[in-house]
Amino acid sequence: MWLARLLRRPDRRPGAAAAAAVRGCVAAVLLAGCGAGSAGDQASAGPRTPVTGSGQAGSGQAGSGQAGSGPWRAENSGTRQRLYDVACLSVLRCEAVGAAGTIVATADGGRTWRVQANPLLGSSTTLYAIACVAPSSCYVIGRPDTILVTHDGGASWSRQVLPVGVSGADLTDQACLPAYTPIAGRPALCRLGLLDIACASAGVCGAVATAPPAYAGAIPETPGPKKPQAAPSSIWLTRDGGTSWTRQSIPPGVACNGDCDSGLYGYPLEWVSCLSGGLCRAGGGAVCGGHCGFAYALLVTRGPGQPWACVDSGPTCGGGPDAADCPTSRDCYGIQSTNPFGPGISVLGSTDGGAQWGSVGPAQGWSGSVLNAIACPAALTCYLAGSSGSVARITGGTTLAAQRTPTAHDLYGIGCAGPATCYAVGDDGTILALG
Repeated sequence: MWLARLLRRPDRRPGAAAAAAVRGCVAAVLLAGCGAGSAGDQASAGPRTPVTGSGQAGSGQAGSGQAGSGPWRAENSGTRQRLYDVACLSVLRCEAVGAAGTIVATADGGRTWRVQANPLLGSSTTLYAIACVAPSSCYVIGRPDTILVTHDGGASWSRQVLPVGVSGADLTDQACLPAYTPIAGRPALCRLGLLDIACASAGVCGAVATAPPAYAGAIPETPGPKKPQAAPSSIWLTRDGGTSWTRQSIPPGVACNGDCDSGLYGYPLEWVSCLSGGLCRAGGGAVCGGHCGFAYALLVTRGPGQPWACVDSGPTCGGGPDAADCPTSRDCYGIQSTNPFGPGISVLGSTDGGAQWGSVGPAQGWSGSVLNAIACPAALTCYLAGSSGSVARITGGTTLAAQRTPTAHDLYGIGCAGPATCYAVGDDGTILALG
């Protein structure tokens, strides 16, 4: 069973000088009449209506399931390192990853967690995302360019380094910080390197990466005969269990969704979601610096090795949220938490595979919390996690409600072994369990 968890985690917050620059930019776009829309409005031209569940779940969880209604409890993770993500092989066996090459694992449903040996343990490498497929395969992203793979439940790990155009300690692109200075407590978007991974089976997985040109604005035209240009972002596919990875062909740029110069713009890819049948979607976006517009892309492939293309036929390539999970072929849910021109956090949904997005529940009212992660263990059930211990749940595809948690630590990742069994992870080794 494939379990998707897709994440949006802040790296850093820029200073006051950049904040003043953005406040001026916001004032300008408000006067121009293009800053009044919410994050959901800018993400798509579609109607802002509640999403409803439909379609068949490729992971075998097509029904809404019985969402977890019990309290979240704190677990002893055995580490004080920041944890960024968590995924499960079964209800009993789960693994969480984090800073300093840390992997902690449980084999008893979260009652005990133990640090797991791996080639990067104790290093400066941040383990940022994990995808697991039963019975014993897990793939871990080590930023900016490394993938760890196990097929024996973590007893041994292999390591691959991919040529993603980012190396060393380059995890953040300074060029886009001014455009993403926090407003109402939201973080900067400038993340580089490998950012997310998802699997269609134990041997077939895709990872997304972003290089600095993704934030550089318009792609310069090549003089003379036009030559195909490589996109600044990249998607990497393995079909042999992680032994080899092949860069996939994706659109080199997208049109700006707003008041921008004509031409194609680079775009970051920050999340990917796959179903067991091989249908995968990937997305991300950035503010076009100095303009009232966004370069967003939402890409889709129908199977391993098949072409990646925009999810719709529009010039702006679909659009969408900052992070998303697509539990069925038609249903997707996501978070828009970093639009500097919007009023606040938006939880979005799509019933057409990601071409158009509308609001799920309230678009505001999160009291300054930043939602960082979303996981959808069933077609109509999702869990979201964020700053200050924030956790919320979508039930029935339309009802969004906050849940009580026993921590005030920021949470960066969330993963589920089913609709009633989930884990959220974050600062200071925090692990919360539901179920």
